[in-house]
Order: sequence, then C-alpha cells, then structure tokens
Amino acid sequence: MNNQFKPKEKIAKHGKFKKQLIIFISALGSFWFVTVLTIGAVFYHWYHRLTGKERFNEPVDISASHGYKPRKAYDSDTKKMEATTDLRYYAQAMGLDLLEYKVTTADGYILTLHRVIDPNETDEKRDLRKPILLQHGLLCSSGGFIASGRNSLAYYLVESGYDVWMGNNRSWFEAVHSYYEGNLYNNEQYWDWSVEELAYYDLPCLIENVLSHKTGHEKLSLLGHSQGGLQSFIMLRNEEFSNIHEKIECFFPLAPAIYPGELFHTRNFIRFMYNRSSIGWLLIFGCCGFLRNLCLMRYKMASTWLFGRLSYYMFKYLFGWTARNWGKDKKVWHFCFIYNATYVSVNLMKYYLAKYVDVGFANLLLPKKAYKTGENFVVNSKYQIDDSNSFFPFKESWFNNNKVTVPMVVFIGEKDDMVDGRRLVTHMKHFEPKYKEGENIEYIEIPTYNHVDVIWAEDLIGHIGFAITKKLKSMEEVATGEPKDIPLDEKVVPESPERSSVSPFEDANATKVEVDLSSSPQTEVIHPSQPEIMVQA
Repeated sequence: MNNQFKPKEKIAKHGKFKKQLIIFISALGSFWFVTVLTIGAVFYHWYHRLTGKERFNEPVDISASHGYKPRKAYDSDTKKMEATTDLRYYAQAMGLDLLEYKVTTADGYILTLHRVIDPNETDEKRDLRKPILLQHGLLCSSGGFIASGRNSLAYYLVESGYDVWMGNNRSWFEAVHSYYEGNLYNNEQYWDWSVEELAYYDLPCLIENVLSHKTGHEKLSLLGHSQGGLQSFIMLRNEEFSNIHEKIECFFPLAPAIYPGELFHTRNFIRFMYNRSSIGWLLIFGCCGFLRNLCLMRYKMASTWLFGRLSYYMFKYLFGWTARNWGKDKKVWHFCFIYNATYVSVNLMKYYLAKYVDVGFANLLLPKKAYKTGENFVVNSKYQIDDSNSFFPFKESWFNNNKVTVPMVVFIGEKDDMVDGRRLVTHMKHFEPKYKEGENIEYIEIPTYNHVDVIWAEDLIGHIGFAITKKLKSMEEVATGEPKDIPLDEKVVPESPERSSVSPFEDANATKVEVDLSSSPQTEVIHPSQPEIMVQA
C-alpha cells in the first residue's frame, strides 16, 4: 500500500539554544509580517470607502433561496448580545445547549469535540437522532458552523432532527497534550505535524468518539469545509482506514481545499510566502506555532469592536471576500470572526504555501492563463504540471483500490477563487470510475458563493442545508424502503416577522430567560461507560 499518508516520526530539529534563537528572531519576523498586512488592510478598506467601491462589498437583500427565507439570527437583539469566546453562549441564545468533550488521539493530542443539543429533549429521544460530524477549515474552529445563529448549518441540522457534532483539530485555541510537558508553545516536537496528522489521527479519533456515544448507530455523516474537506479526502484515500470508511454514511465536502484557485496568482502575500526558502520560513515564522500573535490578539481583543472591524478588513484585503451574502447584521459577522485565528503549526502552513514542499497545495497551481481561459478544469488542458508527488494527482484515480466507496455531495462556490472546485469536479467525473453522478455522487455549484459563504452566508440553508437533508432522507428511504416526509419549507421558512423570532426549541409563551454570561462552558465528563477513544492505526 502507498505509505505517503502515514505521518513521519516526530523530531526536534534544533538544539535548545538554536531553537530559542529561532523563536526570538521569528517573533520579530511574525510581528513585522502581521503589522504590514494589517496596515495594508486598513488602507485598502479606506481606499474602497473613498472611491465608492465599498458598495460592491456590502450585503444584498436576500428574499429567498430555494424556498428558504433567511431568519433573524438570534431571538435577542444582537446589539445587546456580548461578543464572547464562550461558544455555549450562542447556542443558549437560540434555545439550544452545547456539550464539550475532551478526546485524545493515538499520538497524544487532546482535541475538543462539541455537541449541539436541545436541552428540553430526553436522552432517549436524543439517542434516536442520526449523527453528523462537521469539520472546520484552516485557522477556523467548530464555532464557524453555529455562530451565525438560526441561519447556521448546525442550528438547521438540529432543527431537522439530526445529532450535530462539531470537531476541532489539534491545538485549537490552546496547546494541550497527554504526555508532552512544559511550555508546549515552544515545544518543537509538539508542533511537528501537518495535514497528514489531521487525516491520520484527528479525524478518525473524532469519528470514533462520536459513534462511541451513539450505540444505536453504526454510521455517521461527515461534512468538511475547506481543510475539513481536505483531511477527509486524504483519510478516504488511505486504504488503511477502510474500517472508518464503512462508518461514513455520506460525505459532504464544502469548498474542499484539494486544488488551489486563481487567488494564489493575485495575492502578493501568498507569492511572498511561496517563494521563501526553508531558511526564510524559519526566520519569519519559526519552527513551532504559526503567527502565534494572531491567536493572542484574539484572546485579548475578541470582545471589542476593533476585533470585528479589523477581521473584516483583513478578510477583504487578503482573500477578496465580500459580505454580499452575510446579511446586514454586522454583529453576527463579529460573532463568526471570533472563531478564527486558531493555533496551527508552521509545518501545516508550509503544506499550503511553501514552494519547496513537493507534496504541497500551492505546487498544484496551474499557470495564470489557464484560469483566464477555463483550461484549469478541462480534462486535457494544454497547461500541464507535475503532480506525481502530490496527494491528489489529477489524472490518477484516488479511490479505485478502496474496499468502500463513500457517497458524496460536493458543494463548490462559483465565486470561490481560493480553491479550484471545478477542477476537483472534473477529476471526479473522469478519473474515478467507482463514482457515478446521480448514483453515489452529486455536484452542487452555488453561483454567488465565495470560500466562506458556504458556512457564513445568510441563505446557506436554502442552498446547502436543504440539499444535505434531502440527500440523507433519500438514503434513508432506500435503506428502509419507507418514504420520508421532508416538510422543510413549512418547518424553517418564516411566514412573518413574528414567526421568525420564535425558536422551535422554546415555548413561545414562556418568559424569556437571559443567558448567564458568567457561566462556564458545559463539559461532559467521559465516564467508563462512555470511553475516551484512542484510535490505534
């Protein structure tokens, strides 16, 4: 079997003195890098304001998408809500609750796994819900799936009768480990990981832990955004995990980061990082966590208006993302921004952006002309690259030797130039003989969506949520031979402003209870009857 998906042994490449010197120099380099980008983002925003171009970035009115009318995000006035890092606060503000589990991978990393529940539901009823695991993208976290409130995927899936779990990869917003001790933020071995580890250790661990709590269910559905889609594709490629593949009922990749998009040609900061040598990466970004100062800034500033403002400026400047589909409530944008800037390793960022990493993401970029002519997603493009060392060679089958073929519904955004979704679709259609469109794979392209709209857009339930529940219901019909009613429009489309302000998880006649902001996140202790799973590969 091809062993390219198995992580290498962790090593500390530098001695104590050399490591401390690198940490000091890279702290200065990282500060300079972030400062330059921040200043650039502020000037870029004001240039848009002064020239009138900002009007093209502002939200548009969304009447309905596939029968779905966006709802008021929260029952309370968002102006009176606190911008907080306590994710449970937002769940409670919608009449839901959040359970938090700590689970340990086979290589000792302690992950945070969230479960969104209806607190008024009995354990027996909750156990009947079919599980679905949502996995976040690069520098993101589980909060991205729920912070947008009642228009979020997590809320809609709970509302539609599913048991929603949200995974977080290693390091999250804190560096923790079961056997590495001391200051982990400066521990070179702790940070010696990349996307291979996320696919080999983290994702299987999360899947097994979810199913350990669902004794009546042998399978779950898996949804992965961006990097969450990438690590899922790598895990699905790995024949070693056929036992895990059997436990996935359906896979829903949202803008999966398989191939880079045209953005990699148009952004100077990406070209700057791509062209740095290994020494340049070491001196600017170090050998441990990537831009640790970003996560520290989030920790100190998340609740302030400045954090929300700067986050918007940075997303617009760095990636060209607009707020056209985010809705007009900027406080909700702020809630979503809070759950970004997680800790990740420098090695992971090298996979995405370093030229000298042979298997890297950026090395799959086609020449700029290919994206102008549409040659980037044709079968026999005149623009060829050597992708033989990558995880995803374009003209080779990835799944032909697998024992299990996991059904998929692939979502891509037409305005997404960070990843090349159309190239992925072309590959799946022409080089994966086990996948037949209309049988075990479907492709859904959303004309107005960029890379983050698939998790933040105000109308994503109409474009994505409906398609997910429709697919799961149809699979259940085939499995049981019984037709399933899908009263989606009646259930989630508000007919009036009054209806849209009432949560189905609350009694409309009950007295409103203010959320206690001082309460700590609820943590469910895993007892012996609910074992903490360590995936042994």
